[in-house]
Amino acid sequence: MAFKPKGKTMKNILLGIKDLARTGHVTRWHSVRVGRPQTLAEHHYLVAMFVNKLAKDILPGLSDSERLKMVEYALWHDLPETICGDLPSPLKRRIEQICLGNNPIDIIEEQIAPWLVKCKKRLQAKPEQAVTVKLADMIDAILFIEQEGIGKHAQMVARQLRQHFSEKVALAQKELPLFEWDKAVALLDELMSGYEDNKMLFEGN
Repeated sequence: MAFKPKGKTMKNILLGIKDLARTGHVTRWHSVRVGRPQTLAEHHYLVAMFVNKLAKDILPGLSDSERLKMVEYALWHDLPETICGDLPSPLKRRIEQICLGNNPIDIIEEQIAPWLVKCKKRLQAKPEQAVTVKLADMIDAILFIEQEGIGKHAQMVARQLRQHFSEKVALAQKELPLFEWDKAVALLDELMSGYEDNKMLFEGN
């Protein structure tokens, strides 16, 4: 049975530029114990920078205008979290299973940010771009939780994220073999291995 929203819709709620400032204090990772909160603005910025890097490395034939669209989407992609909060990925998957593809979260996002959903669909029409953005998103998640996560649960989440990342890269290599997806692995390795090198070198001199 298809999910049908009841009662009032949220047509008078439309996310836009006025909500951008709230990303500076809306935080993520509510279900995992961390040493410090990550703001939505921080997440957007880092994903956008990783998208810019990966697009150059993995999609070398991409035009500047197409790359800019990817970066712009990355800077806005989780804006609905300013209202809905950061829902854990396992919960999102459970909701998807229960609703049999008619995810109420998608319906809410369509109502409050139709322009963002349109950008997402345009991106998904180009699989190599959509995968690149997703890998950048996963890299930021791994980077943050491995650096800031506390306790056994955070360690488990980090392992799961690593596994999902590896599976995503492997699937991309199989389905989109013309692109150098190992560059995403190389970027993650570089970020993890040299996180504080320059800071320590500077302070040690």
